[in-house]
Amino acid sequence: MNANWQPQSNLLDQVVSLLKAYLIPNNDIQRQSYERLQQFQQNLEFNLYLVHILSNRSSQFSPDIRQLAGLLLKRNIKSQNVAISTGKTSTQMEMLAYIRAQIICILADNNQSIRNTASSLVTTFVSQYTFIDEWPELMPALFQYLEQQDNVDAIAGAFSALRKICEDSASRLESSPTRPLNKLVPILLQYFHHPTSQFRQDALNCINHVLVFMPVGLVIHMENFLQGISNLTQDASNQVRKLVCKSIVILLEVGVQYLAPHLDQIIQFILRANEDGDEEIAIEACEFWASFVDLKEFKDLKPILQPYLPRLLPLLFSKMVYSKEDLATFEAEEQQQNESVPDRPEDIKPIFHKSVKKMDGHVDSSLKPQERDSQPPTEMSTKGVPGTTNFVPGDDSEDEDDEDDDDDDSMLQWNLRRCSAASLDNLANGYGNQVLPVLLPLLQDRLSLDGPWPLVESGILALGAIADGCYTGITPHLPQLFPFLMQKLNDPAPFIRSITCWTLSRYASWIVDQDNHDTFLKPLMEGMLQRILDSHKKVQEAACSAFCTLEEEAREDLVPYLGFILQTFMCAFVKYQAKNLLILYDAIGTLADSVSKHLNEKELIAILMPPLLAKWNDLPDNSREILPLFECLASVASALGSGFGEFALIVYGRCQRIVESEMMADAMYEQNPAECDAGDPEFLVCALDLISGIVEGIQCQCEGLLMGSNILNILANCIQHSTLDVRQSAMGVIGDIAKYAPAILKPGLDQMIPMLVQNIDPEIPTVCNNASWSVGEIAMQLRGEMEPYVNEILTRLIGMINRLKLPRNLVENCAITIGRLGYVYPHQVAPYLKEFAKPWCRALAHLNSMDEKEECFLGLCYVIQANPNGIVADFMYFCGAIASLQGQEIENEELKQMLYQLVHSFKQSMGENWANYFATFPKSLQTFLSTCFHI
Repeated sequence: MNANWQPQSNLLDQVVSLLKAYLIPNNDIQRQSYERLQQFQQNLEFNLYLVHILSNRSSQFSPDIRQLAGLLLKRNIKSQNVAISTGKTSTQMEMLAYIRAQIICILADNNQSIRNTASSLVTTFVSQYTFIDEWPELMPALFQYLEQQDNVDAIAGAFSALRKICEDSASRLESSPTRPLNKLVPILLQYFHHPTSQFRQDALNCINHVLVFMPVGLVIHMENFLQGISNLTQDASNQVRKLVCKSIVILLEVGVQYLAPHLDQIIQFILRANEDGDEEIAIEACEFWASFVDLKEFKDLKPILQPYLPRLLPLLFSKMVYSKEDLATFEAEEQQQNESVPDRPEDIKPIFHKSVKKMDGHVDSSLKPQERDSQPPTEMSTKGVPGTTNFVPGDDSEDEDDEDDDDDDSMLQWNLRRCSAASLDNLANGYGNQVLPVLLPLLQDRLSLDGPWPLVESGILALGAIADGCYTGITPHLPQLFPFLMQKLNDPAPFIRSITCWTLSRYASWIVDQDNHDTFLKPLMEGMLQRILDSHKKVQEAACSAFCTLEEEAREDLVPYLGFILQTFMCAFVKYQAKNLLILYDAIGTLADSVSKHLNEKELIAILMPPLLAKWNDLPDNSREILPLFECLASVASALGSGFGEFALIVYGRCQRIVESEMMADAMYEQNPAECDAGDPEFLVCALDLISGIVEGIQCQCEGLLMGSNILNILANCIQHSTLDVRQSAMGVIGDIAKYAPAILKPGLDQMIPMLVQNIDPEIPTVCNNASWSVGEIAMQLRGEMEPYVNEILTRLIGMINRLKLPRNLVENCAITIGRLGYVYPHQVAPYLKEFAKPWCRALAHLNSMDEKEECFLGLCYVIQANPNGIVADFMYFCGAIASLQGQEIENEELKQMLYQLVHSFKQSMGENWANYFATFPKSLQTFLSTCFHI
């Protein structure tokens, strides 16, 4: 074929007729026409007809027909690998070149929807398959369009394509051998001065996408860029000024050295922008303050912002009040927030399960308090945004011109109020009590108001926002503030009740630390429990989340009130609609994690379990609502211990059934992916984690439960699963069973151990964590089974423990496993001692669990006895690890004696050199050894 290719008129007429039929609003006609179109798609030449229609401006083809042809072409590019040049014949390559050439021409079409379709086709070629280096004509053509100052359609089409390319492939643009950004950046900077605001916006948008990667083409023009955005700070277009704020925030984070000389002017501009009446501009500006405090250079730059705090803090404070639009939304949704009104599907967020991680032999699956309560409760429900019907059945298009299509929940919730509160939180953390002279008078004014509730609410929000950063400065005021906040828990305005729950949770650690629980903890607990039973859904949600934080802080201090707490939770079971029921599960699971064995009382089990089991029986195996219930039950099973025994059989049976069902779905999908759906890995993870909770709970009783079950086959399959979370959870179960019922595992260990060893890989840290922990448990319980693998395991663990910047929990688990291997196989571990002694001793010093600490120290001592020379170079670190035992009672008598013996043996071996060597120890370590070891 050649560039003058022309379609056969009869075939072209057929295709156009089918496209027209597809646009008729009749399902039967649409289906018939689509089926016919699919028949054409078997022939690659059909794509030439589609691009011909898309590119043809004659009256024969309406814009709708042209656009539909473009969307069909895009679908074919994805499904038929049209864009891939590898393996194509010369004719097919000519077709591909023709299609690309036509698409470039269509970018200059005078119809915006057609230009957008063409730019979407460019993006599909570039990001999905070939990228720009395999389409050498593309970037020069786009540059040429941008240089045609009199052709606004060509400029608009070029920008439409470039926005998508820069957004999707910025890093690849910079790494491309042709270095297109070196040519593109100067062109974009010229457009900062273009009279058309849309083009100024487009140019800045493109640069913002690549700015994150600090490309060389931008760095060499940095002064021009800074001058350009400086000029644009006065731009008449709100969208341009918003993008200027975004540029500054991005550059602050990736290249603060370029902004540092201009920070005073920048801060003044950002302050003005933060006051802008356009909320989008104000939000972008407000992001600057949090980013500024988060800089690693903040300590050096801190004085620059400090003089502006008296202006900035009241500004943020003023932006934390609900807007008129917010209040109108609340009023419109008031009926929906009544507890008796069922939740709409769009009100319920997608349900995701958090995999359980094993740390130091314990479960670590809950959010830390500071993670859970760092954001205030959401103000409003987030309605789903109805999508438009796809032109093409089965098309997963992200069309058209959708760079501003941010209609997801998080964007709807992230507003100026929340952004201001987050910035105030960061500034309080950065400047600490230095913000209080400005803030305290503002707080006092807001909190003493009898006027409009939104003003009082914003004061309570601000009080919560500064809790972390100004803790020492604000806590002296808490004895006076606490009664006020308790009163506000009963305020007529539901949003005051809601924010008060959150703010009180931010000071939960102070409340728990007070000696008189009847004055602080008990009233707070009772007040929050009342709000858990509030009639307003948003208050229920905030109270449940806040109570989770209180549970994690108070822990065993809640034991005297467990009956009352559980009765309240069970009342909430009856009241709550679907969304808040998920949060209630979290509250129950967190309570179980926090009070643990104290839940194992018959009268408490009688309150707790019936509603949970009723819900368990109501939900089908394939309902995603079962995921948070499984997560909750995993914590409950672990906490109840033997008390869960009567429920273990029925719960385990369902877990096994679900795992087997998902495994079967995976097997069928592998055989026939066109007709079968793959299993859902989240159901596997959930069920495995619940099995882990059961085993941890009933401990040795689990042997009878698992005997004769399909658990070995399940675990053998799941530790090879492609989804990391499934592997992680399965390995956690293996470790639990090894600990409490090793005989169950023994027949399958030959298959499992090599897989566990293979997953001791720091590149997959969560899986590695559980694999390492499980290997240690197996070594302790089934010594002979692990022995052939000790050398390979040690090689992997030693490589990890010597690795820089490894997550602390992974380092500690490495140390535990090495310690256990040393305990069981000291003579195999001893030759490696020099390779890991120093990082191992450091890790042991930080271990919190005394049981595991003693176990590891004993293993270390056995290894040192087998190879005394291996510790010589790092003996001071060994002594430092011993010093970490100070203040803790060592229960193992053998360990006490071995530590004393090893220290004195080493001293004796050094003879007259000991005094000089000992003088190199830190003074505190010398004091410890002299006092406790008499040396």
